[in-house]
Amino acid sequence: MDPIQRQLAERRLVVALRRLHRRQPLNPDVRVDTLVAELRTNDRQRPASHRGATPLVLDDAALRSVIDGLVLRGSLERTGHRVRLPEHAPNLDPVMRERVDLLLEGLASAGAAPPPVAGIASRLGIPSVVIDQLRASGELVSLEAGIDYPRSTWAELEVRLGMMAARGPLSVARVRDELRATRRHADAILRRLRGARRSPARSSGR
Repeated sequence: MDPIQRQLAERRLVVALRRLHRRQPLNPDVRVDTLVAELRTNDRQRPASHRGATPLVLDDAALRSVIDGLVLRGSLERTGHRVRLPEHAPNLDPVMRERVDLLLEGLASAGAAPPPVAGIASRLGIPSVVIDQLRASGELVSLEAGIDYPRSTWAELEVRLGMMAARGPLSVARVRDELRATRRHADAILRRLRGARRSPARSSGR
């Protein structure tokens, strides 16, 4: 591999990965193919007059080889098909963290019938990409569109549902009444609970 092309690819891969970490602050790492795609997108958007506009002519296989070299040198860390910068730690900046904490507190205070996340997030200045990251990281447990619970609230609900199930069959009406939820919330809770119970059976049958 041409050494100039290798150095160029290394530099642009690190820049692309840093950009992805900033865009997805709660993700611990990113897929290798996502990193390669991000580099390609950055290169297409780079003005021809840009100081660093030297064309990168390596194909995707060569870029993956460059990534392997960066991992061997310790410039990147790898877990399976995912990579990260060594200094990256999943986190939000302090201002956004404070907003997210307010969001989670507001949802938790509503118990089993929280309002839609989108409206609260908009008022607090939390972009949808951060909400997606909260769901992906498990800080928000999404049952269906418009119904999300903070992780701690959902854990409490699972305990209560287990106690309720020990006393008799669970129905939408019973869950609604005992949890003081709406019928829509109760229906979503039961569907999630039943889906979670079926998953192990599906897995063991393969």
